[in-house]
Amino acid sequence: MQIKVTLKAPVDYIYRQLLDSAQADIKQQTGHPAPRQSLQGYRYTKKWANGLSGQLTITHAEPGQRYAYELETPRDYYGVDYQFTSTDANQTVLAYAETFLGKDKKTQANNRIGVMLLGWFRKRRFKKMMSQMAASYYE
Repeated sequence: MQIKVTLKAPVDYIYRQLLDSAQADIKQQTGHPAPRQSLQGYRYTKKWANGLSGQLTITHAEPGQRYAYELETPRDYYGVDYQFTSTDANQTVLAYAETFLGKDKKTQANNRIGVMLLGWFRKRRFKKMMSQMAASYYE
């Protein structure tokens, strides 16, 4: 899934919001604060309420340019990549890419069906969430 959206907030603000979210997740999952230096290369175990867990690795943490991570669960590999471009002082173009690959044929088939059925809703929800994040800059 790929999404490109223009947000009415500076690139540094949008990047900081994503990083704050990542740091809060790290603290919640590990019980320890995120490292003060760059998060690039940081790895931790993420657990969900349904009992599923996976290894999350932050692959890129380049301020104002890119934030990306990989997540490996027992069934899937996920890759998420946020890339930022500043069009002017108060506007950001965000390119979001999400890939996932099932570890077996059944999981791959389920993933394809899920993308077909839920892709539009997920894109809509993502755009709304990012727009709300950008709108908080002016509050």
